[in-house]
This record gives sequence, structure tokens and C-alpha cells, in this order.
Amino acid sequence: MFNSKNMKKYLIILSILLSINISCSDNDKNDCIENKLAYVASVDSPSNGVINEIINIEVNFGVANGCGQFGEFIETENGNVKIIEVNARYEGCICTQDLPIRTVNYEFTTQIPGEYELRFKSTDTDYITVNLLIE
Repeated sequence: MFNSKNMKKYLIILSILLSINISCSDNDKNDCIENKLAYVASVDSPSNGVINEIINIEVNFGVANGCGQFGEFIETENGNVKIIEVNARYEGCICTQDLPIRTVNYEFTTQIPGEYELRFKSTDTDYITVNLLIE
């Protein structure tokens, strides 16, 4: 009934099905969700604004593969200086191997007039700086 040629085919098909089943069961464990710091590539911002009004700042950042999306902003504030980092979220075990640039809107608002400096982390040691005059 089974000759050696047919047996090889069945074994190959069986091993493929088993490997698919194993990889799918790994997905159920949330092993394919990760958060990583993403560096900002560019920022598009106005130079001034009005107190109590939202200033929309377009932030473009790179991710390591097609599964990377915006996760959250991480902010550190020191007076009128704010350091802003992008935390990217990667969901999925099978991702395209490209390096896409994603765009997200950062909203800045304050109740106090003055000059503000927003520093968007662009490398380990460098920032893209936005200076805002709020009146």
C-alpha cells in the first residue's frame, strides 16, 4: 500500500503540519508581542501656539520590521524642557522585513505662556528639538 516514495511524501506533509501547529500554539502565548524604543526620524511642528489650545506635532519614527506600530510616548519633563521618546509596539510572529517609517500625532498643550523646548529622541545621544512660543 505505501511504497517508499509515498511514505516520504506523507512524512514531509506530516512534518510541515506539525511545524505549523507548533508555531500557531506559540502565538497563543503572546511571545510575539514586544515593546522597543524607536528613534524619531523627523518632526513637523508649528513654532508658536496659544495657552490651553492643543498644538498638533507630526512625528515620524522608524521601526525594525512590518509588525512595528506606535505604542506610546514616554515623556520626561524638567521645567519648560520636555524629552519625548517613542515606544514602538511589535505584534506578530511573522513580519515583513522592511524598515517602515510610521507617523503619529503628538499633542502639546499648556496653561502657562512662555518658551518651551521639546526634544524628540532621534538616536542614543541626539534629539530633534522643537522650540515653541506659547502666548
